[in-house]
Amino acid sequence: MTLEIARTIRPQIWMKTPGVKTLMALLNDSKTQAFFVGGCVRNALLGEEVEDVDIAAQLLPDQVMERLSAEGIKVVPTGITHGTVTAVLDGQPFEITTLRRDVETDGRRAVVTFTRDWQEDAQRRDFTMNTLLADMDGHIYDPLGTGLADLEARRVVFVGKPGQRIAEDYLRILRFFRFHAFYGKGAPDEAALKACRAAADKIETLSRERITQEFLKILSIDVPTNTLNLMFENNVLKEFLFSEYEEDLLKHLCVFQKRYGLAFIAARLFVLAGLKLGNIEDMEELLLLPKVFRKDMDAIHAILGLEDLSDDRAVKTAIYKYGRVPTAQALMIELAQDRVMNGYAPKALDLVQNWDIPDFPVSGEDLLKAGHKPGPALGEKLAELEEEWIRGGFIMPVT
Repeated sequence: MTLEIARTIRPQIWMKTPGVKTLMALLNDSKTQAFFVGGCVRNALLGEEVEDVDIAAQLLPDQVMERLSAEGIKVVPTGITHGTVTAVLDGQPFEITTLRRDVETDGRRAVVTFTRDWQEDAQRRDFTMNTLLADMDGHIYDPLGTGLADLEARRVVFVGKPGQRIAEDYLRILRFFRFHAFYGKGAPDEAALKACRAAADKIETLSRERITQEFLKILSIDVPTNTLNLMFENNVLKEFLFSEYEEDLLKHLCVFQKRYGLAFIAARLFVLAGLKLGNIEDMEELLLLPKVFRKDMDAIHAILGLEDLSDDRAVKTAIYKYGRVPTAQALMIELAQDRVMNGYAPKALDLVQNWDIPDFPVSGEDLLKAGHKPGPALGEKLAELEEEWIRGGFIMPVT
């Protein structure tokens, strides 16, 4: 298939970096082509930041590795059975994937064979906006003839039949809602919604790692409540719709997080769970949460169980016992519950960021020297003194 130029944009800064120039020079020759593909092309057309540069190539994976390695470039076979290798230049990774088509799929993984046909490769991708290609001169190619128009209209549309695309990989259900939130405008594609509803129960067949990765991206949206509503209305992850969940609380928390520049996914997850740790445990049947998430949610739960964070003493106590980040998030949850801009909030957040956390000035060794005997009573006495010191504003004399 001969590709025709669909549009031309100004060559992007990232296209001109030495690493990119080197790669594209090595992957293109008189017999084979390589193009930028997917997110970097999509974001360049939308005028948005490009973080990852992915390349589609006609060379076979072994040929890519051989050609790049011969030039001293580090190449890692990150997904070689699916045609993907990762080249690392100047510390930046570049995914290079050989054109391919699916031979067999089961909703979780695919068996592929390699091809040289750009249209055939495009037909196995998820959304039309992700099929667009670009070269070093800024020429844009649209192998299916619909990707550019859909991107311009901000339509998130599956390639071909939505049900078939989803059956190839059920994670595409979650990706549809994420892409609609980030790139879509207007009502979501009804054919896509229908296919997502029909296959929603298949999400549980995916690994917890994959579900978690995609779901946390959805929660990272500036205000994810509309997207979550759309998902729940279509029975997608309806297990996460708890009776204790308050949509407005999550919405207002996200607003405060953005206002103070303190976006934090664990706090959003805790609010989605209705501020109930038991609901988090239920969510973990489908999610594999980092241990630090659970630690932070436990801390936020404990802080919210304390008295209101309405004065310096209370805020300092929370910071000392549970840390800066959980304290800031608990404070913003309280603000969101009140739905007013508490006049004390700026000072409290300044304390969170700048207060020098003191060290408790008494040790077990000090108590031993004072005549206390070793044993459990020593630890209890030390804890009692520390609590007294905290209640005294971290300045009371300890004897």
